[in-house]
Amino acid sequence: MAKSSLVFATDWGWWGVVASSRGIVQVVLPQRSCWQVQKRLGGVESSASLLAQKAAQQIQEYLRGRRQRFSVPVELELISDFARLILNACAQVPYGETLSYGELGRRAGRDAAARATGQALAANPVPVLVPCHRVICADGSLGGFSGGLEMKRRLLELEGSWPLPLADCAGVS
Repeated sequence: MAKSSLVFATDWGWWGVVASSRGIVQVVLPQRSCWQVQKRLGGVESSASLLAQKAAQQIQEYLRGRRQRFSVPVELELISDFARLILNACAQVPYGETLSYGELGRRAGRDAAARATGQALAANPVPVLVPCHRVICADGSLGGFSGGLEMKRRLLELEGSWPLPLADCAGVS
């Protein structure tokens, strides 16, 4: 299956997207240079498809606070069935909301799978489009994020869901 990529600049840094004919298969979170993004894209052809351009536009709108939902399709190929189940559940977490790894596992029908849920999120090939940054620890701490905790914090601040009010931290499960 042919893939195309697009590297684009935002106020947050350089991002990248890879599209197949069926959807976005990879999002590269912001880097300091175009070259760093191109390296992470792994040599995918750089003739941007309309789908890659649309994804880039929607990410830019999101980062400017002008978009809360993405309409580009994602293609979750090359991941396990369990990871796909978790990522599909994660895609349903609304803008501006957070939930714990354990709660996401429960929503995906996998009770007591908080650790495995975290591992599935760590392998998310399309962060932001599938909003794994909205999943935090049960104690209200950030947990992990492939783009680093500072990026996770910035994304949650953009959505108005960080810092958590103290009363909310106790109830997060």
